[in-house]
Amino acid sequence: MDTAATSPEAQRLLAMAPAALPVLHATREGLAHWAARPDHADANRLADVVLRDPFMVMRTLHLVASRFGSRLATPVQTVTAALVLVGVDPFFRACENLPVLQDRLAHEPAALQGALAAIERAHAAARIAAAFAVHRQDDDAELLHQAALLHDFAGLLLWCEASGAALAIAMAQKMDPALRSVQAQRAVLGIELSAIGQQLLERWGVALPVRQAVDALHGDSSRTRTLRLAVQVARHLEHGGWHNPALPDDFTEAGHLLNLPADAAASLVRQAL
Repeated sequence: MDTAATSPEAQRLLAMAPAALPVLHATREGLAHWAARPDHADANRLADVVLRDPFMVMRTLHLVASRFGSRLATPVQTVTAALVLVGVDPFFRACENLPVLQDRLAHEPAALQGALAAIERAHAAARIAAAFAVHRQDDDAELLHQAALLHDFAGLLLWCEASGAALAIAMAQKMDPALRSVQAQRAVLGIELSAIGQQLLERWGVALPVRQAVDALHGDSSRTRTLRLAVQVARHLEHGGWHNPALPDDFTEAGHLLNLPADAAASLVRQAL
């Protein structure tokens, strides 16, 4: 990558360390709840907390990579597997004094609103991806859920670390609805957010299958189509809700993927959300 061509904001993101990632207030509270009840905590209960927060997902995947790295014959692909491998007590020790997103952005209401909206969109995409995967009886439903949750991780990080750039991208698209998001990103940052995300995932040691799943928006495999549709539907729902005129085409495409009528695919999405 030609770092000279990227903006200072992009370079700041690319230089970040996982320890700097904030978590949601609810995440810290949820982990504190189980830390006070260690005899009742297990990987599944902790995963339920972690998977509500893209930042905590990233912290957990980095934690297992930093602890075990290349010693693993099979790379860890999911949060649940990572928690099993790390262990409950070591995980709690690694999660002491976590920085909180709401505290970090307390004096930047527009940035906090943007970050929380990005997290909500990621949650919607993740639930849709999981619903599609379960319907298709895909064994990697958790991986697809996780991939959808992390798909726009770099965009979320931008709201936290360089909100001015995030606002500039949003404003450019508001002023020109025909402007593609990647064009706006390149204009403001000199690089696409997806490229920043992939470089961070690789530098932080996240397993290759996870990186490939997060970036799997191109191609025609069933899993690629599942992730692409989940992200697309979540984005359309954010802009216009259930009346967004692009949704009927989304549901038709989802119906083809799931072997369902379009209205049944729409019902599946409603149930997932």
